[in-house]
Amino acid sequence: MNETMKAIWGMIVLLAVSLPFLALLTIIAYKVYRKFRPAKVNAGIERQSERPEEEPTLSPKPVNSRQAMIIFVGISLLVSVYGLITGFVVGIISNLIYIVFVFPLVLGINNGKLIADVVQKAKIRKLSQLVILSLLSAIMIYAALHYARYFGFQIRASLEISSSFSEALEEENLGMAKALVNYALTEETGHAGFVGYMIYRANEGVSIGRLSRSSGLNLGPVLTWLYWALEFGIIFGLTIQKGKKVIGMSFCEACGNWYGKEKHLGGTATANESFLLDLIQKKDFSGLGKLIEKNAEVPSLEVYFQGCEVCGKSSSQLVVRRALQNTKGGLQFRDALQTVLQPTESSLLLSQLSYSGD
Repeated sequence: MNETMKAIWGMIVLLAVSLPFLALLTIIAYKVYRKFRPAKVNAGIERQSERPEEEPTLSPKPVNSRQAMIIFVGISLLVSVYGLITGFVVGIISNLIYIVFVFPLVLGINNGKLIADVVQKAKIRKLSQLVILSLLSAIMIYAALHYARYFGFQIRASLEISSSFSEALEEENLGMAKALVNYALTEETGHAGFVGYMIYRANEGVSIGRLSRSSGLNLGPVLTWLYWALEFGIIFGLTIQKGKKVIGMSFCEACGNWYGKEKHLGGTATANESFLLDLIQKKDFSGLGKLIEKNAEVPSLEVYFQGCEVCGKSSSQLVVRRALQNTKGGLQFRDALQTVLQPTESSLLLSQLSYSGD
């Protein structure tokens, strides 16, 4: 009982000592991250507001490929730092209690929210970059989690050879404990350090449905490696899933703001489909305004508009969807036409039609 209490108090002390440093790293990473995009966006909006209305819209200059690569590398480093901090903190806590499947689920959801926020604020559009960020952050989280357990393993060894908590945390005693741990790991697995510890943990096996190592179903060495791969897969899978939901969203190339929600302009009977599509292709928005009504009877063709609500100086999208009623009485929508409108065309369209809701 005394050994267990020593281990628990040792982990609590370790967590208390490391939290200020980890919190400082988090604050620094967050402040640096905030400087990547918002300052540029705000400056762009100010410049847009200073221009007279009659000034023609200029196409936004493409971001230099070298500059884009530097920004992406910087974002990758910040994501890595966040992953290391998160994994290390959770790893310290896991020395006290670890619930299988629950911890990786929480880590995956939390990391997914971070990556989704990064994708949104950094305007990431390439799936390959999302995969790299998701994989990198998942690796850092899971590696740091296990390394924190390895560090906790050394702390417990130091507590075994020390008479008090303060003495166990002294550099000399920690160094002695690390040497003893490495010697024991070499004798047991043939490898010292973190690699030896992971092999030792795998040989010891993970127990399912336990709060302590003495209870639950032990998976054994082979299934333990497979379980760790599954845990990593859960973290990576949830992370990339959250990011993919954001990566397809549209944003304004002129001011950098995200487009608002789709606005419903109105609808018309399905019998008018060819006439409606012809009006849109000819950009006859006056005729379109006369054809559609706010609440058309289903089945119908519904017209939606999506564009920048901040500056209105970039292209927008006009979508026509077929609205059908299924057997259960619910509505189903299928795209019939998607077309891109230039800023002048968008202004003309909105002057002829009014929003009827989302």
